[in-house]
Amino acid sequence: MGSGMELVVLGHISIDHIIFPGGKEILRPGGAAAAVATSAALSGAKVGLVSKVGRDFPTEWMQRLSKLVDTRGVQVLEGKTAHIYMIYREDGSVDAPVDMGVARLMGETPIPEEYLDARVFHISPIPPEEQLKVLKRLEGKRVAVDFNPTYMEAYRTEKALMREIISLSHTVFPNEREALTITEERDIRSAAMKMVEWGAETVIITRGERGVLVYDGEFREFPALPVEDIVDPTGAGDAFAGGFLARYVRGDDIEECVRQGLLRAREVLKKEGSWSI
Repeated sequence: MGSGMELVVLGHISIDHIIFPGGKEILRPGGAAAAVATSAALSGAKVGLVSKVGRDFPTEWMQRLSKLVDTRGVQVLEGKTAHIYMIYREDGSVDAPVDMGVARLMGETPIPEEYLDARVFHISPIPPEEQLKVLKRLEGKRVAVDFNPTYMEAYRTEKALMREIISLSHTVFPNEREALTITEERDIRSAAMKMVEWGAETVIITRGERGVLVYDGEFREFPALPVEDIVDPTGAGDAFAGGFLARYVRGDDIEECVRQGLLRAREVLKKEGSWSI
């Protein structure tokens, strides 16, 4: 019997060190996979999570996660959980150095047998060569892939690898800069068209306060939702992807998927940390 899992998210769960201009530092549960999974679960999807954490990952954080998503795919290993540092500069730029701990070779993480009948699989940002491993393991399944500035050097230089990843992906979620870097195009419409040429079915380019551009053979643009007070921008893109995918797995139209994604992104901007809980 299958698990009835609708969405399986593979990628990082982390301990986030968020450092603001002036040096204030806070610790938060993080990791793009957990951020996508919690957003999708709050949007009504049945979600399984595949990841690795160390023994240092706080038990109460794991309990919070387990209340919302299926964590049978999360391995607890000897060693340290991935630590991600988000260093926000005065000029608005962000540095994001990472100490990977046990989260290396994420593309080889075992996927529980009962997850394999999920409708959609989402590979959160992990090194591109690890994303390719997962795509090859999930051949013939509907797989969405996301990106992250941490791997920008690979996006710039590993052209054949990036093209292969996109050719095997059903849906891709680059932001504007990632889309332009990966495709070497000058404008995002050309970038979206190139990714579909390479083999993706749907390209969703997130543009921060300028909203979202979707291309699946036709272009659609959606404005961002207004947010009164942005508390912490961490995880807004992941929250968007989770909301989008929660509707997508149920076969809703693109407009409804984007609407739910934007609602989830707005909610996460209003709180501290990247998880939707």
